[in-house]
Amino acid sequence: MADLNHEVKKAVNVAWTKESVFTEQEKQIVRNRIGSSADKGRKKDYVPKLLSAAAAVGFVLLIGGIAGVQSDVFPEQNGQETAVADRSFYPGLAEGAMLNNWKLSNFEKDSHGSLSAVFTGKAEITGTLDFKNDFIYFLPDHNSLKLLPLIDGKNVKIAFNEADQEKLKKVFGVKMPIKEENVSLIISGYRAAEGTVHQADAVEVIMPQELQLGPLPFQLLLNNDKKLVLPEPLNHVYKEFSLRGTDETLKGLRPSEVFQLYLFAEEIEDFYTQYALFNHEPGIEKPFPTLNDYLNAISESASIPEEQTLLHRVKNASLEEVTLDDSSAYISISEEAGLGFGLSKNSEGIWKVNWMPIQ
Repeated sequence: MADLNHEVKKAVNVAWTKESVFTEQEKQIVRNRIGSSADKGRKKDYVPKLLSAAAAVGFVLLIGGIAGVQSDVFPEQNGQETAVADRSFYPGLAEGAMLNNWKLSNFEKDSHGSLSAVFTGKAEITGTLDFKNDFIYFLPDHNSLKLLPLIDGKNVKIAFNEADQEKLKKVFGVKMPIKEENVSLIISGYRAAEGTVHQADAVEVIMPQELQLGPLPFQLLLNNDKKLVLPEPLNHVYKEFSLRGTDETLKGLRPSEVFQLYLFAEEIEDFYTQYALFNHEPGIEKPFPTLNDYLNAISESASIPEEQTLLHRVKNASLEEVTLDDSSAYISISEEAGLGFGLSKNSEGIWKVNWMPIQ
């Protein structure tokens, strides 16, 4: 602030002339103003009489310029932030420019004066997922760094917003600090900061286990009353999905986990949520086109003995998740020869229950 005061004083000394020097044009402007003021009444003079009109204008502009540069009160100059005009951050890169297949949207400045470059695009990157101190960071490997909008070759770690962090915790089931290597993510909405911590939107998690086509055993969790319960964070996913009904909530879940959600809905007779777990992708034939159709079918099957229901049979069975390919899987119920429960991915890559899933 002291520097600002010093610059203001210099501006005053330069702008304040020793004598009043008016050009003929300026004199005419003053006469016109005096004439118009006579009808309106006298007003307080804000500019000293000995200060010429030209000096006054120069004074205001000069003072404003100094204050604007030093305190950043000018948000734009020729459509761009003043602070960005002479930046060393992403030098020579203008809005709309492309960098490693990412488009620069704009530059932003936070309350501390730090700049960020905001990019739009999408990339699949691989690296290490580092969870510590309740925060999840992603450390891209060497090849993935080349796919990011970076120009200085520095190593960065990527942070995520709260919603994406919760999603990643659900996918990996993390409750304590871990490091998961060889994790692949599809990211978008990249925000590069001046420091080494950048931010991105996690669009999809590509689990390494999905490449394994062999059977994957799993168990159901039962309470003392032999009722099916969901472990965390799967129970949290169920609550969110039952409230919102959006497939986005299920993103990253395995077929066996979606299967457990389906069974739990059966256990608590939440058939609204159970209906939403089916694959409602356009073009797929639905035996129950509406929720009411499904509820009517449930009512008509109420007379089936409990021991013949799917829920009863799977509670006493050894279960395995079998992935057939990238978009289809089934749950093998080994206590029943040849009995399986089918699932498939929708167009967003999310596992959903097949219509008439019992195979």
